[in-house]
Amino acid sequence: MNLARYFIQHGITVSGFFGRTLEHTQEACQMTGTKIYNSLNKIVDENDVLWITTPDDTIPTIEKEISKLNVKGKSICHASGSLSSAALQFSKNAGAAVYSIHPIYAFSHKTVDFKELQNVKFSLEGDFLRENDDMVLQMMDKIGNFYFIRSAKTSATYHLANVFVSNLTLALLDIGVSYFQDMGLSEQEAISAVMPLIKGNIRNIEEKGFLSSLTGPVPRGDWKTVQRHLSVVKEEDKEIYQKLSLHLLGLSRNKGNIDKENNYKKVELCLKGLEE
Repeated sequence: MNLARYFIQHGITVSGFFGRTLEHTQEACQMTGTKIYNSLNKIVDENDVLWITTPDDTIPTIEKEISKLNVKGKSICHASGSLSSAALQFSKNAGAAVYSIHPIYAFSHKTVDFKELQNVKFSLEGDFLRENDDMVLQMMDKIGNFYFIRSAKTSATYHLANVFVSNLTLALLDIGVSYFQDMGLSEQEAISAVMPLIKGNIRNIEEKGFLSSLTGPVPRGDWKTVQRHLSVVKEEDKEIYQKLSLHLLGLSRNKGNIDKENNYKKVELCLKGLEE
């Protein structure tokens, strides 16, 4: 729905939706001023570019049904980051050009602000023709967002990278917030308290990169603080703390602060549970 709204705003004709439930399909069509399709055959017949924007596990099932129709010369895209365009192999065998087009963004609701969408980057993989002849590349160029083309072989690695910086980061933040909750703050109070810290770190990374954004006891070589952390961290969180802190230590050493190496060795011994 968000992609359809965004495409329409940039002058791309979106004809309509075909969905599993009439209620959700009607909602999508009402929000975008487009047509409700009551069959796959109809939507395939009337359109040159088709997008499958379902959960990943559903894509092969729908694609197999689509491939039984007249898809020759059409472009079929799915929006999954974890699946390559090979998930559309039946349609490719039937004469369609197939693509995996993934917006690098977490769509948590149906009405994302257009200003946010303008900053979204896309990754593309598939059967690209010469740029002037490829309808999908023409569409991507028209919306104007930055995109890069990746190899089908990197699909799992690419999606893993997205999960590390998005879903797993969410889990890490939830762990950190839980310690504030243990001190009596509500979840919302804790989130409000740490949000300036989170945003400041993200802004620093965006503006200066990782090495120049390092802060905290590990980059300072403050091994006594690390010891105190290890004395209070929950057992289920201890390994996460150790592994991420050792990663920070590696980054800190990459900055070349030779004068801190003695302290870094003490930090490393603490994190590995060793004695000097």
